[in-house]
Amino acid sequence: MKIRMYECGFGDCFRLREENQVDLYVDFGIHTSSWSGIDKINRFDNIIADMGKDTDFLLTHYHDDHFNGAIYMATHTTHKFRDVYIPDVWGMPESIYITSLILLRGIITRSVILGHNTIIDFLKSICNNESRIHFISRGTKFHNNQYIALWPEKKYVAQKAQSMFEKIQNNLNNEDKKILNRIEKMAKQLNKIVVIMATADNYFDECIIEFNNLENNYRDVYNQVRYIFDNQNENRYNKSLQYKLTKFGNEISIVFQNYQAERNVLFTGDFGKKRNWLFIENNQDNLVNMHSNYEVIKLPHHGTNSYYHSFTGRIQNTSTVMIPNGYINHNWYVSQKYNIDSVHIGNRVICAHNTKCLGPICSKCMCIYPHLYFDI
Repeated sequence: MKIRMYECGFGDCFRLREENQVDLYVDFGIHTSSWSGIDKINRFDNIIADMGKDTDFLLTHYHDDHFNGAIYMATHTTHKFRDVYIPDVWGMPESIYITSLILLRGIITRSVILGHNTIIDFLKSICNNESRIHFISRGTKFHNNQYIALWPEKKYVAQKAQSMFEKIQNNLNNEDKKILNRIEKMAKQLNKIVVIMATADNYFDECIIEFNNLENNYRDVYNQVRYIFDNQNENRYNKSLQYKLTKFGNEISIVFQNYQAERNVLFTGDFGKKRNWLFIENNQDNLVNMHSNYEVIKLPHHGTNSYYHSFTGRIQNTSTVMIPNGYINHNWYVSQKYNIDSVHIGNRVICAHNTKCLGPICSKCMCIYPHLYFDI
């Protein structure tokens, strides 16, 4: 297996190439506070030009810095993904809470809805006669059994979403609850469409009409209530509802490792809650054991400190860790703990750029910038 890590600033895009298999792309996006304008367009165009005719796609979670490149591809080119793997938060009683929270974040995070980079935009972009979506949760084998998912664990995500939704609902007045009810109705409709996309044939025309209706309703709600749900008395971002919704979205991330593929690899999306890592590492449901050692690990959430997780017990000096953290207009630096781990273990580190690295210098550090990609 060969892994190609693309330089996407503060964003993710990886290509997994296995002999006699269709290429699998893992995420495709750039953060809105990272590259913009012609720089972002050129990077998207270069990655698309590097794709083969038949490609599959895995979206780790429903944040736009992981899928806005896929939206660009669908709207500006004729290229289409074949099999599309997405986190399984659909088709269960609690799905309405999960989807409502994702939609609510899109309203509060104004750049998402104004930039046409919502979950609705993404799902519409893969609604065509050539793509087929597949739901991924803990224990799911996918891409011809080459990989197996370690997360999301559906029961945990469902319970967390319902609890969070009910807390938000209880803190609203009656007028604001009516707005949340509108979002809930849109979530119900979105769930219905996505289940159809995953299970039915010849759904294209019907679903496009439904997506267009949802887009119009969604932007109408945004224009009506864009400031209501964010607590304006809390100016610190890390206390705001937006931050909590973003963290919840990261908890949905697909974490996966190889199953039949020849190299021990681990991809972590933006996953990072300590309790959930313990669940995975201890295999608390006896469903999937992690490998004892990995040759390549994609670090969670761009290697930032708040999502730091130690992998020192599962890597060695021949291992490689990948950190997709480049230019961004925020202080989202790579955790110094990873630098210290690298010095201690002697493993190789591949970074998008060194602009967000505080040191110490890793023992075997390579930066992709100004190049398009690096092969591992």
